Amino acid sequence: MWFLLIFRRFPPFFLMFSVEFFARNEVMFPDISLENPLKMSAGKKNKFVIKEIFENVKAGKEKIGKPEERFGILWKIKLTTKSYWCGALSLQLVCSKPEISENEWSIDTDIVTKIGENKKRTFSKSHTFTQGNMSFYKDVFIDYHEMDKFMTDDNVFVEINVTIKKSIGVDLLPKKLKLFDDDVAKNFSDVVLMVGDQEFHVNKMYLASHSTYFETLFLGNFAESEKSIIELKDIDPDEFQNFLEVLYGESPINDDTVAGILKLADMYDAKTAIRRCEEFLAWYSKSTIKEKFEIAAKYKLNELTKCISEM
Repeated sequence: MWFLLIFRRFPPFFLMFSVEFFARNEVMFPDISLENPLKMSAGKKNKFVIKEIFENVKAGKEKIGKPEERFGILWKIKLTTKSYWCGALSLQLVCSKPEISENEWSIDTDIVTKIGENKKRTFSKSHTFTQGNMSFYKDVFIDYHEMDKFMTDDNVFVEINVTIKKSIGVDLLPKKLKLFDDDVAKNFSDVVLMVGDQEFHVNKMYLASHSTYFETLFLGNFAESEKSIIELKDIDPDEFQNFLEVLYGESPINDDTVAGILKLADMYDAKTAIRRCEEFLAWYSKSTIKEKFEIAAKYKLNELTKCISEM
């Protein structure tokens, strides 16, 4: 009863107190320790980003984003506007059950959530996903007078950055769409590219037809053109895997991988890979217009710039 009396007598003060209190006081989830853990590669943290633009957001309605695959697991964002009056947004990051046995599993993460495109609010929290707790839940309290500043034409932009610190009972390896070290690749290759500690068995003429860099390397008057093993230094193996998959007709491009693929495509002057990244950014990416403009300017993507300008 006293709760309602205070609220009725001092509603503006109570609302400001609620926003401040809930914004600063986070619910912490306990760490889970299971027997016989299967951890990720030692010392390596896997990171990924999920972005979503929720259109025509209305009070009291739930919006569910498109599931996206990261490390062999489907993830999706749910958004619910509880009430415009109190300015409460409910966000959930939901993971599907990993394709493993019925044994217990857990994924230990650090999560950074960003809301808004022009004006942003950022929140950080740790969370452990388990069989009984497969969603990360966050209430975001924004003063109802401020709601419009975080929306664009009734649309809300959400970006969730996830760092996987440890996994137990599940092996979170990047999913490969094409293998470059199996028997098939070895039978049809005439050169091995060493990137870090990984071998990529490829065909010289095929790569040369897609990249002026490799055309010069393999067919030019260089000592490397006679070598059966060539080391490519200072290249991330996962990014090179994605880059080769694009050249070989696969579709590894998403908001997580596009920057790395574009970097290598630009470095190696691979026009097919550049064009496919440009098409993804123009028609499928959930990045903000500002982010797309920055990428277009960095890599001189004229068609992307033109497409954005006409939106």
